[in-house]
Amino acid sequence: MAKKFQYQQQDSQQTLQAGLDEYYAKHPGLITEDNSSSQVAKLFRLHDVTHVIFGCDTSIAEETLTDTWTIFGSTVKISEYLKYLQYPETRKLVQDVGYLKLFWAFILTIPAVFQVIARTRKMKKKWTWSGYQEYLNCPLSQIRQEFGVEVI
Repeated sequence: MAKKFQYQQQDSQQTLQAGLDEYYAKHPGLITEDNSSSQVAKLFRLHDVTHVIFGCDTSIAEETLTDTWTIFGSTVKISEYLKYLQYPETRKLVQDVGYLKLFWAFILTIPAVFQVIARTRKMKKKWTWSGYQEYLNCPLSQIRQEFGVEVI
């Protein structure tokens, strides 16, 4: 998968904060504190951080990979992550894309999903789902080295 943004490069020298800034600038219209409740925005922010840490964009295929990275490569509990699916904002996103399109995208990404799972097993430690703030000023390359993240 071609990587077009700096935060997606394995050895990106951007800090996590700079990577998040680029992510939000390159993907306008995402759910943030500006357009949603603070509770929903907080959960979406945690999800957006994983996009940056694991080097994924917002295409349907890479959303699938981000979810896989998060479930297998972070400290999030499945029950906690499933809360994300309960919000009307998430349901609307899914409906806008369409269930058939999502299913087909998942089928097409199965090889990459297995590749992500294999890479999560090689990680030195799992990404801290809700403790990203302490890493905001750290370069992405350093974070990825510390956790053993190898972007796809």
